[in-house]
Amino acid sequence: MRIDRQVEPLVREALAAVVARDPARSVVATQTLVDQGDQAFADAVDLCLAVDNHVLLDLYDGPPNPDSIASLADSVVHMEAWTDIDRPTAQTFLTALVEQQDPASLLPPADAVEAGFVVGGWLLSAFVPESASWESALDHALEALGADEWTAEGLASGADGFAGTVRRASPSR
Repeated sequence: MRIDRQVEPLVREALAAVVARDPARSVVATQTLVDQGDQAFADAVDLCLAVDNHVLLDLYDGPPNPDSIASLADSVVHMEAWTDIDRPTAQTFLTALVEQQDPASLLPPADAVEAGFVVGGWLLSAFVPESASWESALDHALEALGADEWTAEGLASGADGFAGTVRRASPSR
């Protein structure tokens, strides 16, 4: 996956806002992404989705089973109660990742985007070893993605795929 070096720090900041559990910072980070324009916003969402997918599959050494997904959904909702994400949204999002589906085809696009950043920040911070930081987990995922041929098209449904769906639902519209 080609990682846009202008988009990556914006994604990092959006994830950092989730890790910090800072609603105001999260709003600013999301608005900054939106302000970059449709293509940069779509690229940021695609990168976040790729990170989420990589971390989830790495955590389980492959796709987690439905019981594990349900448990993860319960945990993210409990631990990230400061967000608006609910259990059905978290579970649907995680299931879509595991099944290589477009989360925005199963959830309202804005909910899919929010879940992408909330679940991503939570996965990066909740399962990191004590001797490491969430940033090192993110760096590891980005390094692996940069070497992989992972593309958001793997989660595409239809001609526009996830990025096209998100682009149409961008808050700037």
